[in-house]
Amino acid sequence: MWIKREFRDYYKPKLRRELKRDPSQEEMDQRFEKIYRQVSCTLLAGVIEGVSIYFYEIAKITKEELDGFRDRPEEYLFDRFGGGNFKLNFYEGASFIVCVNFKPKGEPKWIPLLPEKAGANPRPA
Repeated sequence: MWIKREFRDYYKPKLRRELKRDPSQEEMDQRFEKIYRQVSCTLLAGVIEGVSIYFYEIAKITKEELDGFRDRPEEYLFDRFGGGNFKLNFYEGASFIVCVNFKPKGEPKWIPLLPEKAGANPRPA
């Protein structure tokens, strides 16, 4: 599962330090499940500003919402937000876990979700 693979660099080193040995697959799976039960995420969309790309938060995603699309993240993002350059930031409570990038192709539906500071005519990245 992609999400377990993406989280591995977050939980495996901590687990290794706690156990003072390499964790078994079962121990890693248990740690992942413990973290996953508390996960939340933010979705950011990329906008070209000059020669840079700035990412603006366009949605907060609960664990329950994530459960509904974790097997098909790019399809979900495209269906709900259209195309674009997205960053999905995962958190365990206030602790950052990982950022996963997605780039579904198509017209963006997320432009109205941008904050005012993104400007009047934002260019999707």
